[in-house]
Amino acid sequence: PAYERGETRKMQSGIVVCHATPDAWVPSKFPGWDSIAPCPPRGARYTIGRTMYETDSLPADWVTRCNAMDEVWVPTAFARDAFAAAGVAASKLVVLGEPIDTAFFDPALYKPLPLKINSRPRQSITPLSHPFRFLSVFKWEARKGWDVLLEAYWSAFTKSDGVRLLLKTYLPSWEAGPPDLNLHVEAFARQLGKRRGDLAAVELHVDESTSRGALAEMYRGADAFVLPTRGEGWGLPIAEAMASGLPVIATNFSGPTAFLTDDNSYPLRVARRLPGGQAEPSVADVAQAMKRVRDKPAEARRKGERARADMAAKFSSHVVAAAARARLEQIRH
Repeated sequence: PAYERGETRKMQSGIVVCHATPDAWVPSKFPGWDSIAPCPPRGARYTIGRTMYETDSLPADWVTRCNAMDEVWVPTAFARDAFAAAGVAASKLVVLGEPIDTAFFDPALYKPLPLKINSRPRQSITPLSHPFRFLSVFKWEARKGWDVLLEAYWSAFTKSDGVRLLLKTYLPSWEAGPPDLNLHVEAFARQLGKRRGDLAAVELHVDESTSRGALAEMYRGADAFVLPTRGEGWGLPIAEAMASGLPVIATNFSGPTAFLTDDNSYPLRVARRLPGGQAEPSVADVAQAMKRVRDKPAEARRKGERARADMAAKFSSHVVAAAARARLEQIRH
């Protein structure tokens, strides 16, 4: 649209930020993309790539593309170090965090979204009147550690413990298996030698396009957030949960290292490294953290309050926008 409005000359003569993965930058790997919205446009005076990656390694062609830019913005010190170690010129790398709309995710603005068991009749899950509610938000892929989460949850709690795990998720096109994620959960339970119906309750909320308002209500309706991820570029649901004042359990690796601390969350240590630069927490550590959050509500509440305060002070929209503007002013001068 910018090109259609005759703004090509303005963009070519100024600072251009290409906010995408490097394989979308000119020359793009996506057919036809360069003719629709080439970035950076030819002749731009100063080019900035805004990107991230989920692990401590980097595709080789990304290194070449990053080095072709005048500057590369990454969201965390972890990413800066990973990009530099992969071969991106350290002088080009600038850390600029991702913004989180802390005003929108103010828990005082929302009523809790009612959580209802979405299970098969044959499971015979006993309804829970006032369960302790764990929430996890992710797309259903191995990198998100859903298997670690389920095994930890079922090892920590029984069906009679008054807990519930809500998974707000969806199955991306590249993941194999049946489209009904209940079948994945049941198959994993069998893999552990158990029956899902005999285990602590798991509720699936399968929807790729949940509104932000409904998502905020989910955070408001949960008692804690948990995501034993194996790698994140940033970790948006973790940041949103913290902005919503929830106690958060998440892997202290990659993106989330920018905002997880012992004071504002329950950071999970890396138990072992995986091929491809990913990392994995232990099932035992996740289970222990989930039990601690449930058993120590005052401590968990304090961490959630600190989490919201930290996100507002360091990563709210106006804070990150001010940092971006300051850097652009430096470049302009």
